[in-house]
Amino acid sequence: MTDFKVNALIIKESESGEYDKVLTVLTEKFGKLFVVGKGVKSVRSRHMATTQLFSYASFNLRKKGNYYYITDSDLIEGYYGIRNDMLRLSLASFVCDVACEVAKEGVEERDLLKLTLNTLYAISKELRPLEIIRSAFELRVASDSGFMPDLTACRVCGDELPDMSCLDIMDGTIICDKCRKNAFSAIVKDAFYETGTPRPISIISSSVLATMKYIISARSERFLAFSLDEKEHQMLFDVCEKYLLNQLERGFYSLDFYKSLT
Repeated sequence: MTDFKVNALIIKESESGEYDKVLTVLTEKFGKLFVVGKGVKSVRSRHMATTQLFSYASFNLRKKGNYYYITDSDLIEGYYGIRNDMLRLSLASFVCDVACEVAKEGVEERDLLKLTLNTLYAISKELRPLEIIRSAFELRVASDSGFMPDLTACRVCGDELPDMSCLDIMDGTIICDKCRKNAFSAIVKDAFYETGTPRPISIISSSVLATMKYIISARSERFLAFSLDEKEHQMLFDVCEKYLLNQLERGFYSLDFYKSLT
């Protein structure tokens, strides 16, 4: 039997019996953990506030067999602004679903935890338009999870900031508009076509490309501190969503629900 203390964010919850929950939590040092909250659904439970989805709390855990059990807890941040609005709630659910998907068990997840907490805070306070927050999170979480695209230059001619270019959604490289128009030539045919089938690409402007570079490289507490002409927002939204979903090779019900509300 082992007891320890850890700060953790609730990223998933499921019911277990009338009063219990099984929680998936994200921690800095131990990554993803599965925690049993005995009696936490009871209105008389002192752990009720700390065991809600999106809650960030300090937990005393006791490991018994293959499970962790809550023995004490103190709320650090509840992100209550999220719960008061269905659109913010659905976007925060998507953020936690993605974090749950990419988080690993038993390994340090400092960057992922920090990014997720910063994103939930931004949603709760609506620091930026929600679609801006979503897109920046999608690109940053993909990059931090081992799927960082190579945005340094056109993979064919080496142009560092072309006026227009496209991102190969599958392998995360860019190609300028000039080289894209020659995509059937021998030099780049393999990059964009497999047995004659076009690979998915997203067209991006130089401003969107520069924004994507910023999102990837900025400190996690500053990853939303960029400006982009409103007419180019949709271009950013499209490329970030496509890139994350293609790299993870799955969709999310929470994202579909969020988009149904917008």
